[in-house]
Amino acid sequence: MAKKMIFPLMFGLVGVIVLISLGVWQMQRLEWKNDVISKIYERRNGEPISLNDNYKTSSPETHNYLRVFFEGEIKNNEAHVYAPQKDGLGYRIVSEFDWNELSILVDLGWVEKTKKNETRTTGDARVIGYISYPDDHDDSFTPKPDIINNIWFSRFVPDMANQLKVEPFLVVAEQVQIKENDNWIDYKDVMPFPISLNIKNDHRDYAITWFSLALVWFLMTIYLLWRIKQKTV
Repeated sequence: MAKKMIFPLMFGLVGVIVLISLGVWQMQRLEWKNDVISKIYERRNGEPISLNDNYKTSSPETHNYLRVFFEGEIKNNEAHVYAPQKDGLGYRIVSEFDWNELSILVDLGWVEKTKKNETRTTGDARVIGYISYPDDHDDSFTPKPDIINNIWFSRFVPDMANQLKVEPFLVVAEQVQIKENDNWIDYKDVMPFPISLNIKNDHRDYAITWFSLALVWFLMTIYLLWRIKQKTV
């Protein structure tokens, strides 16, 4: 009887240990993700700071959603990102923006489909916005951009920057003002489309799943051992 129970017992114990380990790992990931989200909210909701002090050191880990301000010049060089909303079809207008002797990308906001190809105001501008490393591109599922008609299906910064001949660096505008007769006025050619945070954190659910499977595995092992014992009595 004892020999017949050794393998099921070892198999059951190994399974329980592995599943519990996966649950513990997910709890550790949960703690890490909560810390990341907390820092992101701090960056997004803080007072805007100068882009000059953060451009060279910018990275997704430390600067994604960082609120910044800067001045420069909106150029007539755009990428139009398909972005349907509840109000209708439309596009994000991602523009070349000359700043600090560099050209970067600024997501100015959203326009209706009928205004996609309108000529927008260019020139001196100042921006409050968020450094952004978008994650809306998927190599497997995102269609390739229609370069001829200037229709993009994600803000894939490397390709977009290459097409517009600018630095691969994106700021999503919260507020844009342009200079008119030496006065700063709100930029009305597009509707601001600031970042909304909806960051998934499913690690608690994953942990519960692994711990539940560990419990089921344990109970099945006990049941199997009981059946083996019953057959040998």
